[in-house]
Amino acid sequence: MTATIEDARIDPEEIRDSAQRLLADMVDRRAGWEARPDGAAALDQAMRELGWYQLIAAEAEGGLGQRFDVLAPIYEELGRSLAPVWLSGTMATIDALYATVSAAAEQLVAAVLENGWRMAVVTLAPGQSLAAASAPMVGGAPDATHFLVIGDGEAPPLLVAADAPGVSVTEVTSWDLGRSYGAVEFSDVRNVLFRLEGDDVLPVVRAHSELALACDSIGGASQCLSETVDYMLGRQQFGRPIASFQALKHRAADHKVAIELARSLVSHASRQFAVRGDGWAVLSAQARILACEAYAAMAEDCVQLFGGVGFTWEYDAHLFLKRALVNQIIGGSPDDLRDRIVGDVCQRAQTARL
Repeated sequence: MTATIEDARIDPEEIRDSAQRLLADMVDRRAGWEARPDGAAALDQAMRELGWYQLIAAEAEGGLGQRFDVLAPIYEELGRSLAPVWLSGTMATIDALYATVSAAAEQLVAAVLENGWRMAVVTLAPGQSLAAASAPMVGGAPDATHFLVIGDGEAPPLLVAADAPGVSVTEVTSWDLGRSYGAVEFSDVRNVLFRLEGDDVLPVVRAHSELALACDSIGGASQCLSETVDYMLGRQQFGRPIASFQALKHRAADHKVAIELARSLVSHASRQFAVRGDGWAVLSAQARILACEAYAAMAEDCVQLFGGVGFTWEYDAHLFLKRALVNQIIGGSPDDLRDRIVGDVCQRAQTARL
């Protein structure tokens, strides 16, 4: 079962322009965690009014029938602005529902859109189940109405209401103070709303989530580099802008190359995932690794290149660094992703020999 793809495509750059205008008006990253709950709720409502949540849903369910490549610029701009919202949980769930083998999934997509459900993806450790499980840091968990629970592939992903008996959520503080995170625990949970059966469901959830983080990281890294270069052009040392010093110019150039290399891979992976092209599952994991590493390296150097003020809370360098570090580990570390890539490649090679 797949979402309807109409001939009339929305231009991704038009979506980007719309996202930039909205986020410029509504996101104040300096306000920090104190304004996050109210700011996140207002931004989420504005995103719904603009139809962002409807983008990849089929028209039959009240959506716009678009593909991931139209959604990617939104993820990038959310990262660029350090927005306080989690969009990817709901969108990955919608994508996963269309990958199931059950026609009832379409009704759930309609319910998600009509009722304004907010989803968070919970990844369980191997061997865990809804009978007894915990996830120490889940993005968007405190604000979620439902959880999409995924594991190691032995059991199908499950859709569970956040207020179901046996489900508990505790808000936790992370390095990234701009977004919400929570610890989720399951104890003898029996009320499962839906079982997402299908071979592609788990890979789709993972790929969508990974590409969302990759796009977020590209946006954040690009903005971090831009602000660092602007600072270097204005900061005087020995009567000259520090941007004129060759060693610093080379560092900025190296980061620019790394970011553009990552952007190229993320763009390719997004296009392949949008049409379920060759190798989309592996490409999404590779894209996340490269993008998150480029972001973390840029953000770390941003603190250094800003000099003494880069370590202060009055400048935004630490906000980018904290977001970059969390992007690297949330939902799976780079080592976890590399292990999965190797496993997928080996499995495909073995299948090809049979």
